Amino acid sequence: MKIIALKMPLLALLVIAMLSCEKDDDNGPDNEQELITTISLKFTGGGQTVTFTAEDKDGDGGAAPVIQAITLKANTDYTLSVSFLDASKTPTEDITTEVKAESNDHLVCYVATGPMGAPQIQDTDAGGKPLGLESKFKTGAAGAGSFKVTLKHEADKGNANACSTGETDAEATFNVTIQ
Repeated sequence: MKIIALKMPLLALLVIAMLSCEKDDDNGPDNEQELITTISLKFTGGGQTVTFTAEDKDGDGGAAPVIQAITLKANTDYTLSVSFLDASKTPTEDITTEVKAESNDHLVCYVATGPMGAPQIQDTDAGGKPLGLESKFKTGAAGAGSFKVTLKHEADKGNANACSTGETDAEATFNVTIQ
């Protein structure tokens, strides 16, 4: 009888210790956000192909990004291809590959002001919803404006204003001259 009486408090302590330990609910490693140091815009139209970049080599904070000004021809049809890169690695890692592979989780958003037309997205994700790596647009008359490119993660593509949802993975605003 004494042996059972001595074991009961020890058993109670063991149960309390097991219950007080935190349970690890992780189902695996987190899907870490990639570092995107460069947004590259390739415009094809009017008999030319030109590329403009926004680079932020140290990521958020630190030095200001270097954003090239965009110069395009007036009243011209263009196709636009966007790519996202991590130039902090050697060789440079093309994050666009991951964006395509996880297309349901990504959306490229555009805001154009001035004579640059709003791009019409041409590519879709696996569910048939917009992705935004490829688009078309037409420039207007000569003038100046801006062009903001935003890569959204887990945007609600069913929302009427999908670009206001989700998290921003990368964003840059380019000055634009149409001549």
